[in-house]
Amino acid sequence: MVVFRTMGDDVLGFRQVAENVWIANDAGVNAIPDAVRCFYSTSLLATREAMAAARTRGRVVYEYIDHIDASISGGKGAIRRLLDLKAAAFEGEADVIVSSATALHKEALAECGDKRCVCVPNGVDVAHYRAARQDVSVPPALTQFRGRYKHIVGYFGAIAPWLWYEVVEQVCADMPDVGFVFIGPDYSGCVPLLPQRANVLYLGPVNYAQLPASARLFDACFIPFKPGDVARSTSPLKLYEYFALEKPVVVTADMNECTVYPEVFSGGDAAGLTVAIRQALNVCNDQAYRERLRTLADQNSWDVRAAVYADKLQSLES
Repeated sequence: MVVFRTMGDDVLGFRQVAENVWIANDAGVNAIPDAVRCFYSTSLLATREAMAAARTRGRVVYEYIDHIDASISGGKGAIRRLLDLKAAAFEGEADVIVSSATALHKEALAECGDKRCVCVPNGVDVAHYRAARQDVSVPPALTQFRGRYKHIVGYFGAIAPWLWYEVVEQVCADMPDVGFVFIGPDYSGCVPLLPQRANVLYLGPVNYAQLPASARLFDACFIPFKPGDVARSTSPLKLYEYFALEKPVVVTADMNECTVYPEVFSGGDAAGLTVAIRQALNVCNDQAYRERLRTLADQNSWDVRAAVYADKLQSLES
């Protein structure tokens, strides 16, 4: 059973959200004996002291899921707390360090050694993105936009400070024959930074149940993170979701967790990304290429990830 502790989400007490999965807003969670307790590198509240207390009641896992950076983690106070939490985990308060990307895993290995560390990148709910549900509608604005362009390049995810807006602007300007669609919540007031052009559509957030139907209208998918530590140390969930949709993916050159796959196209500037997008569009209907993406999705499913995670926890008992 998995219980996620929350301080909001309109939860009072415990609420079941799936088989063996609950969310809870109840201090009683802290009293569950012999549980494995997870602390995240992005946590809004967790502290070194809370981690130490948790270790007296069972195993502790530190989930190193993102580089600690102001664009993700918040202000100076939050960054100090999160760096202190990471230091506590590395110093021994965590039994296992689970890193989501190679760069983070290498950092953990250097500090903690192999016995306590495992790399578990993000994954994908393959069935969710492959299901062809007939009862799910597509936003009318997207349908109309799709009708105006032979090719659509799409992004879904946070409209956030780590996107490379200046280069996205140039790419959209250089490719007026291609439609660009952005789906996702406004993170830190970044939506005004999206290009204000006829060939750009911002849809806002789309319900998770409706997301695959909308994304199927894309011909290629885009992950335009700006260069830097965040790009180099991020395992984007959407990469594997795009694979499950069998859509070619274009990323910026610093995205090491993406470019490790030969099937992914990349560019280091606007000109390079424009070329990469044209290359991706050229193979979007290639069945052999799409089959390779399908295989990659299966190899990176959440079931595969969970097995690696479980094996590491079980190794603690041996």
